[in-house]
Amino acid sequence: MPIKNNDAVLEAAARWYARVSAPDCTEEDRAGCEGWRRQSPAHEKAYAAAQQLSQVLGQFGTMDPRLQAMASRAYAMGGAARSGSVRRWAVPATLAAGLAVALLGYRLAPSINTSPAEVVYATAAGEHRDLTLQDGSVVHLDVASNIKVRMGVSQRQISLLAGRALFEVAHDAIRPFTVSSGGERVTAIGTRFQVEREDQFVVVTLTDGSVSVAPEAADAASQQEILQVGDQLKIKLADGTWIKRTVDPQVATSWSHGRLIFRATPLAEALEEVNRYASKKVRLGDATLGELPVSGSFIAGDSGLVVSAFAAVLPVRAVDAGQEIVLFRRDEDNATQG
Repeated sequence: MPIKNNDAVLEAAARWYARVSAPDCTEEDRAGCEGWRRQSPAHEKAYAAAQQLSQVLGQFGTMDPRLQAMASRAYAMGGAARSGSVRRWAVPATLAAGLAVALLGYRLAPSINTSPAEVVYATAAGEHRDLTLQDGSVVHLDVASNIKVRMGVSQRQISLLAGRALFEVAHDAIRPFTVSSGGERVTAIGTRFQVEREDQFVVVTLTDGSVSVAPEAADAASQQEILQVGDQLKIKLADGTWIKRTVDPQVATSWSHGRLIFRATPLAEALEEVNRYASKKVRLGDATLGELPVSGSFIAGDSGLVVSAFAAVLPVRAVDAGQEIVLFRRDEDNATQG
């Protein structure tokens, strides 16, 4: 990550960052820092670099011996100042000088290995998992799901390989948070959204904030959709068709709380959710039942209980066929029993 500011600006940025990060920072200090940052784009860029480097030095310091040495020098420089009576700015200044050394060293040592490690998280057929990532973002990983995570200096990259995940993104204006799946990329800064990878579709649902969805391929970058709260975008992988509709975010993400909530949901769609968590699957013996609307809140995983509730309010009857439960129209009892 080359930094094009001169050394004096870098060191000033490091000192200002250390000052406002100190426990005894005053409102006057904060105002002075803001004023310095507004003086030029170069100041703002250098300050952002100082902030960013301070957040990742700990991580990379364990990966590269040169950064370990820089960190040791920073502590050594601060140690002498801490040992005696010093002015209020002295300790932050020495620590800032150490940070400046790290900034300059990072600038002058492009061979340092800063490639983020890839971490894979997966869940089994009946397993949910809640993950807190290095940046503070939270991922709710649904059953039978698989993601790859890369947390780098300039970006946060997630690949959804299978299943479904709900992302609660920690705000970081410097590092975009992207989720890729099926050749599509979702980009967000400080928001809450869900991505699902099906056999033939990628489905993106926004529950809070705003996200942009665009193809990963550079030649298709002109196609982009900005989603608002309640928008759901379904992308057909075979031909790239995009279909947007409005959904209830609480219904769409209820699985993350171990519930299945339906509000006038077509029966066929509701059964897809039921079967995601059930060991005994449910299917329609009559395709015309698929549009019947169902409502209610159910515990995920108990298909027998859910089917009983459906049968109590819908014109359907359930037949236990051993490996599955089949739903028929109730007024066809005599015809189906033969």
